[in-house]
Amino acid sequence: MAPGKANLTVASSARMEAPSRHAASADRLASLFAPLDQLLLAGGDERLALVGQSGLNIYGCKPAPRPEAICFSSSTASSISSRAYLHARNAQERLVEQAAVSGLLESFDSRIEQARHTLRLYLGLEGTGTEVVFAPSGTDAQLLAVLLAQLFLGSPLTSIVVGADQTGSGTEFTAGARHFGARTARGKSVLKGAPVTPGACEIEKIDIAFADQSGAMRSALEMDRSVWDAVADAIAKGRKVFLQAMNASKFGWSAPSDECMARISLTWPGQVQIVVDACQMRIGRARLRELLARNHIVLFTGSKFFSGPAFSGGLLMPKLVSDRLAHAHGFAPGVFEYADRSDIPTAWQSLRNELALEPNLGQWLRWEAALEEMRTYYTLPLTYRRDVVAGIAHAIPRAIAGAHRLEPLTIPAGLHQKGLLDEEFASPTIFPFVIRADQGFLEADAMSAIYRALNRNISDELRFDASPEQLSLAAKPCRIGQPVKLNRDGRLTAALRIAIGSRNLFETWSPGANAVERAVERLMAEVSIVLGKIELILKNREHMKTVVHSTPQRTMEISHGR
Repeated sequence: MAPGKANLTVASSARMEAPSRHAASADRLASLFAPLDQLLLAGGDERLALVGQSGLNIYGCKPAPRPEAICFSSSTASSISSRAYLHARNAQERLVEQAAVSGLLESFDSRIEQARHTLRLYLGLEGTGTEVVFAPSGTDAQLLAVLLAQLFLGSPLTSIVVGADQTGSGTEFTAGARHFGARTARGKSVLKGAPVTPGACEIEKIDIAFADQSGAMRSALEMDRSVWDAVADAIAKGRKVFLQAMNASKFGWSAPSDECMARISLTWPGQVQIVVDACQMRIGRARLRELLARNHIVLFTGSKFFSGPAFSGGLLMPKLVSDRLAHAHGFAPGVFEYADRSDIPTAWQSLRNELALEPNLGQWLRWEAALEEMRTYYTLPLTYRRDVVAGIAHAIPRAIAGAHRLEPLTIPAGLHQKGLLDEEFASPTIFPFVIRADQGFLEADAMSAIYRALNRNISDELRFDASPEQLSLAAKPCRIGQPVKLNRDGRLTAALRIAIGSRNLFETWSPGANAVERAVERLMAEVSIVLGKIELILKNREHMKTVVHSTPQRTMEISHGR
């Protein structure tokens, strides 16, 4: 082709693309003015979608405050609080003002950098060299961790998941760098289970569950032994290892031990990358600093303990790892379907420049809400937080054990041996329980039905002779943690969970003498309502409607679980 012809073609192409870029910019700016409820549902996958006419997503939450509900569901998800909702609305308005002056893309990138700074400040990580990678969810963050580890560890890679039976079900796919759904948070259609990158085919995946094949729970010593053997076997085969340790599972359990992880790091330096799943964020800030000082990557969210809206995840990258990635280039192709340029820290300039800047407004606003929850939580004195959690950890199991047909799950030996680094989380904050049947325990489907009934008004589903007090109790929506399937005495059942979150502690705080006692009393009064409604449901199961209306149908944690 003649040079003149080529130049004409390029010029014509540029003229054609200019209106397209202008239209895209206009669309982005227009999206800023969408209702906040709508934006809080944006930038995620199908798990955020509202189901039917319920106004709730599959987690039983809504993108607006729900103050009428009793909420002990932070082990799964929470509806946004009124305080965080107002903060997110103000953040939206500030971005509109800034975008009018500096442009949306530049303004959004600036707001994300500010969020990184704020997060490090609240978590006590300033000055540690920790970098923050944002992601739509903990599941997305886990996938990014695998892809980043493969980038600097190399192949072949063995991915070992500790506590695989008490993590999100998407881990089955993400640990092997495979798509965990049919659509990504960036709106890309993908094939669930297919490799995100060609290198995924070289990843060997090993699951180490808390329960053995008979359903019996392993002790901490048994978990350590299984983890050590799996790592040693992979290294002997000439493989690098991505070891996903568990810090607070769906039941709040942790493994392997600190000693086991330290021994692995010392024995195989440069061959094993430990990634700690702290997505529940039931972790002391001192513990967090210690993990990062040991060069462990940390998976985290703002939507579990901190009670922010679902779908706010990320990675905390220790300085040594971050420095290596600052000079890296060549993202796996599949990363483009899961990450935006602003998700990546500015220190990783080469990797960052490989990605498009397409603002995920929903993800940012959900993080703004979560950061507000963090801010308010850390205004509480540590002594108050620690003593309230300790008081609750003593009282809730006793209340569950005293309830009709309820049985609390005991923590296996050593899976919650915490120390000073764990601050308030030296005591448990998740309290799982099963429900006895006439013979054995209620089946998983029955537990799901009870979980759904707790979250709706069932006053018109009771027997005709219900008292006014029972009708009032039946009408009260109660949110607790989703059922988690498990084998109990040879029978498949599920455990429900009462989980304490940051909002529970903040909303029961009042200064002055006896603040701890008042908070524990208020929280236990709400726990009593939950347990009372469960007893009411059990008494009326045969009389209640069999068709669940106006509530989500998918209630087991099968939707990638983060």
